[in-house]
Amino acid sequence: MQYSETDILTPTFADTISVNRGSHSIRTGFEFRYYLFGINLPVQTRGVVAFQNFPDFLQGITQQSVLANGITDRAFRAADYNPFVQDDWKISRRLTLNVGLRYELDLPAYDTRGRIATFDVSLYTPPATSMGPPGGLVQAGNVAGSYDVPQFANVGRRVLKSFDWNNLAPRVGLAFAPFDKRAFVVRAGYGIYYSRAALAYVVNNIVHPPFYYTNSVNNAIPRLANFAAPFPTNIPTQNQFPALPGALVSGIGFDRNIRTPYIQQFNSGFQFAVFHNTMLEITYVGSRGINLFRQVGINQARLAVAGNPINGVTTNTPVNAQARATFQGVSLGSGYLQDQSTAQSTYHSLQFNLTRRFSRGLQFQVSYTLSRSIDNASGGGGGAGTNGLTDTGLNLDTGAIIGDQLDNRANRGPSNFDRRHRFDSSFLWESPKSWFAKRSKGARVLFSGWQMAGIVSAMSGLPIDVIDSMAGSFYLGTAGGGGRPNFAPGATLQTATSNIPTGYYFNPFAFARPQVLNGQFIPSSNRTATANADGTDFGNVSRNILRGPRQFNIDLSIGKRFTLSEAKAFAFHVDVFNLLNNVNFANPISNLNAVNQSGGSISNTNGQILPNSAGDFGKIISTSNNPRIVQLVFKFNF
Repeated sequence: MQYSETDILTPTFADTISVNRGSHSIRTGFEFRYYLFGINLPVQTRGVVAFQNFPDFLQGITQQSVLANGITDRAFRAADYNPFVQDDWKISRRLTLNVGLRYELDLPAYDTRGRIATFDVSLYTPPATSMGPPGGLVQAGNVAGSYDVPQFANVGRRVLKSFDWNNLAPRVGLAFAPFDKRAFVVRAGYGIYYSRAALAYVVNNIVHPPFYYTNSVNNAIPRLANFAAPFPTNIPTQNQFPALPGALVSGIGFDRNIRTPYIQQFNSGFQFAVFHNTMLEITYVGSRGINLFRQVGINQARLAVAGNPINGVTTNTPVNAQARATFQGVSLGSGYLQDQSTAQSTYHSLQFNLTRRFSRGLQFQVSYTLSRSIDNASGGGGGAGTNGLTDTGLNLDTGAIIGDQLDNRANRGPSNFDRRHRFDSSFLWESPKSWFAKRSKGARVLFSGWQMAGIVSAMSGLPIDVIDSMAGSFYLGTAGGGGRPNFAPGATLQTATSNIPTGYYFNPFAFARPQVLNGQFIPSSNRTATANADGTDFGNVSRNILRGPRQFNIDLSIGKRFTLSEAKAFAFHVDVFNLLNNVNFANPISNLNAVNQSGGSISNTNGQILPNSAGDFGKIISTSNNPRIVQLVFKFNF
């Protein structure tokens, strides 16, 4: 989502008192922050039309069209109250203990005119008519008269039910030097750190009825030639808002039980002097994230089994998925997303760091990290995309998940940003003063004051999430909306990384659409539910199972400084970025639906890619770095 920030102010008050008493150094303080956050979201009154491929564009066959309108300005307010106390206790000359306690009350945001609304599943009642609003829609209690909608229940101005009054954050750390005559120190620490939500959940909420309405038309199944009139016609005009939707409720709401995210961080390791001015540090660093944000499509259809109809429906087809949904009157799957604090993460790493302080014209730092990060949601943007392009979007604290929306472990896997290995090295070298430069002014000018600096980075690739945007139609409707493929019969993870066709990064034929034919059992139902029409399941491929291309880069700078006086100097240097002009490739296209979109073909009976018809699925189409860039810099310091 793109939005414009019209006003962001954060007045902050902080006061600290320090007391030194013998072996104790006690510090206490209080921090207060007040957020004034203005938003004005561009209105999509012109709409968006998508085509599955270029031949469809030429024939006027649309895949999806979206039209939206509404009230997009907001004036959010929020406040943080953070008192703390810390004691640095030098127990002995060898052992120092750091203990502290911080309290973080981060109050949820509210809009000054009450333009916040969401859907509370605990208050849900079915709509009176198929086109009517369901019970459970709520709005802020401070809503201004002109924005008040009687069909929405009024709740507190912050809308959330819980303010998290128990956010206590203890910290403890120690430093222990066991030897008298050897520079060797053991360090360890543990702490709980609460994370102020980035207010993304209230920003996303701007596209929620009754202040905004989005309607889409999906024509993937069946495919219709409707380019002459692709848009829905029931979108209110700007001056009609706030307004109840004339169709299913869609947009992005938030769970009223959102909690403050927090991370437990822990580390232990040691430092010792290898040589004079050179230190080696080996550390284990880990963390565990709890109550992290993610977006869930809460209205996922259920499967009807023999003798157990869903909302009176006894069959399972993609067309009747909306009728089998839990919340009638609310859009399926990604049509209505809910921001929740139900995600978790774990991180483990072993870190090596060799550092030399500047001495005899040389300093350097060499670091290597072996790590693994696992979660069930990684937020949006900032990583590899499934379309073969690097996702350069803003890295928010929330993001949608793929596949079974109601299984907390369905999306558990390597984090989108996980890199197993990372090596970084930097150095600075200053040329020594030559003996002949001392006797000649010209030699001093030419041969002294030269510096060389560089950075070397190497890392393993980002995870590749193999998905199929047409999967899950029995749960998410005719347009699918998000799942992962199956492994093709007889294929495994090893098959996907072997026998790779020329021009591809992985073997596309190792994957197949999770096709289920009429009369077959739906695999995800454990053979209890039968398909009553052709459709797709969620698939059995796990999240982020493959790895993308590794990355390598060298930057180098060479320069010279001319000292004119004690306070004046002239300097120039040549900076070369990507010195070796190395090409770092982005991840390949990993959406199975790209087969159909790029001229390939998938069997309608078993979901397998037909021979020599994989299209662009599995191909790398872009790079993730710039070519060599040379920069010449002249500076005058005074």
